[in-house]
Amino acid sequence: MKAKQVCAVLILLIGVAVAGRAQELTGRVVDEANRPMEYVNVVAYALPDSAFVAGAITDANGAFSLPANGTATKRVLKVSFVGYETQVVEAQPGIVITLRPEAAALGEVTVTADRIRRSAGGYTANLLGSTVTQGRQTDEILAMLPGVTRREGVLQVLGQAVGTIYVDGIRLTDTKELAALPADRIRRVQVDYTPGSSEFASTRGAVIRITLRKELDGGYYGYAMAGADVMPKYGFSRDFAYAVYNGRFNRLSLYNVFSYTNHNLISDDENTYSFLRTGSEIRTEGQYRGWTHGLYDRLSLTYDLTPRNTLGTSLYFSTDHATPRNDVATLKPRIPSGWSDTALYHTLTETPYTYRTYQATLRFDRELDDQGSTFNIGADYLRQFTRNRMQTVRTLSALAPDTLSNRSEETTNMLEARTSLNKNFASGLAIHGGLAYRRITVDYDLTNERHLRTLPYAEGQMPAAYVEVQGLIGKRLQYGVGLRVQENRIAYRPDAAANLTVHDDWDAYSSFNLLWMINEARKISATLNYTEAVDDIPYSALTTYREYGDEHSYTTGNPDLVSPKSHTLTAALDLFDRLSFNAIYIYNERPIYYATRVDPVLPSVTYTKPMNAKYERLFGLNAEARFDPLPWWKLRGMVMYMLFGSKSEDFDVSGQQKYYFSLSNTFRFTPHMGASLDGYYEPTFHFTDRIYRTVYEMSGSVYHTFLRDRLALRLNFKLFRHGRVIDTETPDLRFVEANRTRDQYFGLSLSYSFSGGRSVNVKQTEEIQSYEKIRDKR
Repeated sequence: MKAKQVCAVLILLIGVAVAGRAQELTGRVVDEANRPMEYVNVVAYALPDSAFVAGAITDANGAFSLPANGTATKRVLKVSFVGYETQVVEAQPGIVITLRPEAAALGEVTVTADRIRRSAGGYTANLLGSTVTQGRQTDEILAMLPGVTRREGVLQVLGQAVGTIYVDGIRLTDTKELAALPADRIRRVQVDYTPGSSEFASTRGAVIRITLRKELDGGYYGYAMAGADVMPKYGFSRDFAYAVYNGRFNRLSLYNVFSYTNHNLISDDENTYSFLRTGSEIRTEGQYRGWTHGLYDRLSLTYDLTPRNTLGTSLYFSTDHATPRNDVATLKPRIPSGWSDTALYHTLTETPYTYRTYQATLRFDRELDDQGSTFNIGADYLRQFTRNRMQTVRTLSALAPDTLSNRSEETTNMLEARTSLNKNFASGLAIHGGLAYRRITVDYDLTNERHLRTLPYAEGQMPAAYVEVQGLIGKRLQYGVGLRVQENRIAYRPDAAANLTVHDDWDAYSSFNLLWMINEARKISATLNYTEAVDDIPYSALTTYREYGDEHSYTTGNPDLVSPKSHTLTAALDLFDRLSFNAIYIYNERPIYYATRVDPVLPSVTYTKPMNAKYERLFGLNAEARFDPLPWWKLRGMVMYMLFGSKSEDFDVSGQQKYYFSLSNTFRFTPHMGASLDGYYEPTFHFTDRIYRTVYEMSGSVYHTFLRDRLALRLNFKLFRHGRVIDTETPDLRFVEANRTRDQYFGLSLSYSFSGGRSVNVKQTEEIQSYEKIRDKR
């Protein structure tokens, strides 16, 4: 019944869209390689008096649409883009216009283009030639986009963690790749507030798609960066090196990024355990230290078989190895108050680990017509290997050391295949459909502290089919509706000789988005988005293996977990490209939470176990303002409010509130020198059975470029941070976790870029507004 209703809505919207677009002139703009060109200016003039009729800017498919109303019998189109020859052609329905690069240096021209383009699903930011990318990496520039924040290295959109990030169509396995990519290589960034039906139903949170700049035939670009960090309390803490190369040679495009990091894992924590039934208390003070060495490399190749057919592949490898040590002192209470200065005993835990990831992707793209319709087929193979070993030595003053050890190995293999057909019509209607299949297997090899070995196994498969329809209703409404049908099958066995326990579920997941362009000239718009999703269960959460953090606490899994399902509704109001107001409502069925309890056998030990709650509700409001107090100063402020409620066997809460405040400053003192200063403040809030105490932070950077902006010197710093304290209280236990790490640091880096061959240099001399408008003068 649900599918029939969605199909009826699709048919109705298709008819309305076709009728609404009947009086419009459409066409496309491509380059010499027949690739669509975005953000090209298209202006229509009436003949014979050359009176202005209408103007438009091409979208990601190179398409444009102009009103065809009027009395003029003949019109011409003027098509222009920075670095390309301007074309003046006769207006014809469905026309395809090819722009060619300018052979000589550009003369005195002035170009104005929108930086932000709103869409039904979110927005697209054009960063080509923007001065705000100067001296920054991609992970930093993303956090400057509307609605996007970064906290402790995690990107969030509207307060929720980002679900998926793509770079040139390749899904990233780790967001650390963004830190190695210079921001000035970005052409555009598309931010979708909710995942559409083309994504797997397990995708939660926003989807970010990054498109990099393309080199012209014979052109190349290289970038190298190296640096080091120092923490005043702990000393030298990190060194790193990045290298990026991008080039095009005839039909072959090559992109390679390499990264090496050497990082000292530093953490100081203080944990207090109050066992309420026995009345006993202990406190632990831990120092976590250890160097981790990591490197990765991604090589992407794209070959143009013909002007309309492209074959691409990407190979990725990463490895991390670390030997951290956690030195924990256990203290007993001092009567009548306080804690003893002498440790009851010491525990030294060594946890060396190795992570390795391999990824290979293959993709074929075919452009079907001049409207930008495409056919795609691709495959993605991912293999991850993890080896952990833990050895704990407890030393008491009067006894010999007590030693415990365990180890674990985990091997994950994922194979994904998908094909899609995207049909664009001259009327502006677009229909996307596709098939996808994903299979995951996870093999474990576990040996616990009693030297008992088990071989758990888990597998999952997700075949799916989807369809999406996008179009216009009249002049001001854009819509998109989608439906995805997917199987979610998870099987698990606790050991090699055990039987598989299977959870299998077929379901339909719908999505809907709408954009109302209230006043395009004044840039006032409203959007509405809805999506359904099902959460992946982390396979490690199914195993009953115990992973000890210290001798007083461990984490274990739960083989009885059930996949949660979520419904997400977002709404946004954008005013003048200066103010944004967003609302989000999430309802989760059977959400997973982590319960902290006392071990029934060992009353001085606590454990954390994943459980299914009955439901979870979250309502959030977000307001953001972007201003230019001075020509060289850009300011962004954000305030966020959340209201939370949930019910489980451990708690039944409602009306829990959370506030979050952030302020970002971007300075450009001269064309070659700039800085940033960012801070956030999050006051104490309650979440389920936990109290999260106040945290705040202030960090920033200063950079200066030399040698015509090819050489850059940069200083990063974190001035201060107040660490998190989490207070958990259950009927049996009160557990207080306090982060006492002094996170202040200073880092210095040096980078150099080079380019050559055939290219067009676009240099900014005046920017009206970050991400909104730009004016170039040459």
